[in-house]
Amino acid sequence: MGGKVMKTTKFKILSLLLCGFMLLSSVACSAGNTAGSATESGGGQKGGSELSGKVVFADQRDTTGAVQKSIESFQKENPGVTVDYQQLPGNSDDVKKSIMTSLAAGDSEPDVFSMDIIWVPQFASAGWLLDVTQDLEAVKDQYLEGPLSACYLNGKAYAFPNYTDVGLLYYRSDLVSTPPKTWDELVSMSKQHIGKDGIQYGFVYQAFQGEPIVCNSLEFIKQNGGKDLENGKFAFNSANTIEALKFMRSLIDQGITPEGVLSHKPDDSRAIFEDGKALFMRNWTYAYAPAQASAKVKGKVGVAALPVGPKGSDSSGTLGGWYFGVNKNSENKEAALALAKYLAGEVGQKDRTLKASTFPTLKATYDDPEVKSALPYLSDLRSAADKAKPRPQVPDYPASSSIMQVYLHKAMTGVMKYEDAMAEMTQKLDAAYASQKK
Repeated sequence: MGGKVMKTTKFKILSLLLCGFMLLSSVACSAGNTAGSATESGGGQKGGSELSGKVVFADQRDTTGAVQKSIESFQKENPGVTVDYQQLPGNSDDVKKSIMTSLAAGDSEPDVFSMDIIWVPQFASAGWLLDVTQDLEAVKDQYLEGPLSACYLNGKAYAFPNYTDVGLLYYRSDLVSTPPKTWDELVSMSKQHIGKDGIQYGFVYQAFQGEPIVCNSLEFIKQNGGKDLENGKFAFNSANTIEALKFMRSLIDQGITPEGVLSHKPDDSRAIFEDGKALFMRNWTYAYAPAQASAKVKGKVGVAALPVGPKGSDSSGTLGGWYFGVNKNSENKEAALALAKYLAGEVGQKDRTLKASTFPTLKATYDDPEVKSALPYLSDLRSAADKAKPRPQVPDYPASSSIMQVYLHKAMTGVMKYEDAMAEMTQKLDAAYASQKK
């Protein structure tokens, strides 16, 4: 009898202990699920209660309010974090100088900052950027391949994609039913329409001695099977490159392109096209909205990938755009990383796309019903953005670009023979690249 009571008592105690353990396990699992939900909805960062402190975010000026809206959403999900949003004055170069001054001094602020695509390799090589390879690799399949490629240097990721830009072929959709896919088709269609329906020029592009001639020339070169960098060496001194430059010049000599393009920037081409004088135009994505709103070509504008040359196989416009970087010396890396990922995630990209009409780098944004309704033309440009190619990803791109600007323009204006210009340019680029890697 006494043994029976003892056994019963032991059983009750064990039952109570088992129930208690199961209750604790249930609570723990519930808490874990809640944390997981917070992580997913917040764009990849930890739950809001786990992040705290101040994050200084430096950006170019945004007059649309898109970035501010995203920051407010981030702070609602992360109430312990205060974001000091600093909109820097001036143009892109001014913004770069301001950010570089702080980074070069080893300052811990700004914690997060916007970067033009061509700054990424330069800042990464200088050791200013936090290595975000693990974070980006976890979500890389969510981004367009073209913009994603510019986040990397020597196999490691140092940035998150923000919005993208790419060189495109604009055409008069009221006069051209199917845009040209080859250079020969571009020339043929141009000759058919010049002198009719107000068309004075077949094709306008930009060859101003600066970044315009670099971006435009790289497109012609790569669309003809040429390359910029190959196995750590510049590869411009090739038959495919020279053929591409000669074709660019031949468009001027045939009267298809005005000679003024040798001093034209994107807005110069846009003015000609919007005035109804050009059948085709190479320009960046920004040109679409104003063209569709212009009096003479409103509702008559189509966009397509740029045509390829006889030695080319794939069309690839020059890649542009902006990225988010995290300061390697930030004193609040966890919260800084969370903000960068959030702004580059679904909330940030949708806000900017809807308010600023920029082109997202996140695939899901192109499929968002609200975005598709507001900007139906985005779907036509997704493929071109995905296939876009970056400019040479070297530690000091501005130095390399300065060399390209001079020699490409000398070749196009006849100051130097194409072969001599490309041979000398390649030699100087290799020397500059070698010094940058030291």
